[in-house]
Amino acid sequence: MNPQALDRSEILMFLRTPELDAHLSEMLENCIETLCKAAQPRTVYRVLPVAHTAEGVTLGGLPLQGADIALHLTGCKEAALLAATLSAPVDALIRRAEVTDMTRALMYDAVAGAAIERVCNDLEAEIKAKYPYPYYTARFSAGYGDFPITQQGELVRLLDAPRRIGLTVTPHQTLLPMKSVTAVMGMSQQPVRDARRFCCGESCAECPYHEDCPQAVLD
Repeated sequence: MNPQALDRSEILMFLRTPELDAHLSEMLENCIETLCKAAQPRTVYRVLPVAHTAEGVTLGGLPLQGADIALHLTGCKEAALLAATLSAPVDALIRRAEVTDMTRALMYDAVAGAAIERVCNDLEAEIKAKYPYPYYTARFSAGYGDFPITQQGELVRLLDAPRRIGLTVTPHQTLLPMKSVTAVMGMSQQPVRDARRFCCGESCAECPYHEDCPQAVLD
């Protein structure tokens, strides 16, 4: 992974600070270099049919639970189910730092957040190049809104992700390696609605996702 490909402003956002002093900036650059050497990005995806029924929405025959994911896929006939991971060495790097240097551990975690986002963005671009629909939804993951995290295992199995990229799910629905993502991205011939952002610009306090949104501004 190329360290220069990572968005420094995004890393600072994950660190919840607008800037760092010279010493911490140098430390962060070192952490970026080290994590990028450790990372072994792997991805997998499947484009599957979407069906809307009276009971809800299905993806490749798998019922997806919750009203939010059904809203998110409104108008979509197909969707890409995708998974990405930075692989186990990144988890190990963070764990070691948690024992010896919490500042570096926090930096590694923030860098990993930006790195997995970059991997997902690159995969999304690959999918869009291969399947040139005029409209795509944003990525929507289990755990957003009322799309239950308990479906994580079903999504991983549908992708055959344990065999293909070494991605598994614990009994507590945690992805392993931890710096991993699964998501659904709808494809449509008509304009789509992003169910994650239906309150943006209106009221962060009323948005059901404000607790996980780094851009939220609450009174």
